[in-house]
Amino acid sequence: MTWTDWRDHGMEAQFNPRVAAGAETEPALEFWMTQSVARKAELGGCFDVAYGPHDLMRFDLHPGETGRPVIINIHGGYWRALDKAVMYHHMADLAKGGFGLVNMNYPLCPEVTLTDILQHLDLGLGYVLARLDDDGNTGPVVLMGHSAGAHMAMHLTHHVGLNGRLAGVAALSGIYEPELVLDLAVNADVRLSADEAARWNCLRHMPRAGIDYYIAVGGGEPSGWIDQSWMMADALRQRGDRVRFHGCGRLHHFNMVDCLCDANHGDGAQLHHWLAGMASQRR
Repeated sequence: MTWTDWRDHGMEAQFNPRVAAGAETEPALEFWMTQSVARKAELGGCFDVAYGPHDLMRFDLHPGETGRPVIINIHGGYWRALDKAVMYHHMADLAKGGFGLVNMNYPLCPEVTLTDILQHLDLGLGYVLARLDDDGNTGPVVLMGHSAGAHMAMHLTHHVGLNGRLAGVAALSGIYEPELVLDLAVNADVRLSADEAARWNCLRHMPRAGIDYYIAVGGGEPSGWIDQSWMMADALRQRGDRVRFHGCGRLHHFNMVDCLCDANHGDGAQLHHWLAGMASQRR
């Protein structure tokens, strides 16, 4: 089923993860924040490097081991909420795998538009790549994003600075057809128009060809949301890209990120193995 099949029933329950996770949402997000505060000290490197004048145009840079790819992470929040700071504990788990890490912030709706956000991140990615070069780190890069972050990671694959450098994308429980947001309450903040939504549809405007894709989604998420990941993976496969599709047990939209980033969890071990394999891949 496509998202249009839900228009007459269940759009919020299918495509608003906070509604879908229900009473588990706030405890999950509180866990993210408390664990991130507790584990921030585990992360070396530097925090809040500016890539523009806005207070949220900042990234964190955590060096990894030689021979490991650099993961550039983009947080979710339906383009209107959350912050890179809620993902410090995810970064700490990934750091245990020796990966280099970049954790990015960006201005949020409704202060800016989705188009503005993608332009800001495109600018920020240029700053990130220049900083990596200055540090002598010219190895492969993996873009990673959760939810709306996965959507933006797909579009950022076309950044010119990633030519010959981008190995893959790890897209965790993404939204790929922004048109569905037009029927959701969150659009009071996102303020998408039909034209802007169509412009940033990942199935119509596909990400870079020829790289590796890891598409993951929580098995406990609504079927409509799961279909977003399945359709994205199918479109990439039909184009001839190498795609790994991973359903995470009975996990919901938030705890699946905890498990995927943790190499000691079965789901996380598979993602860590895939990420490690990206060290020899660059496009």
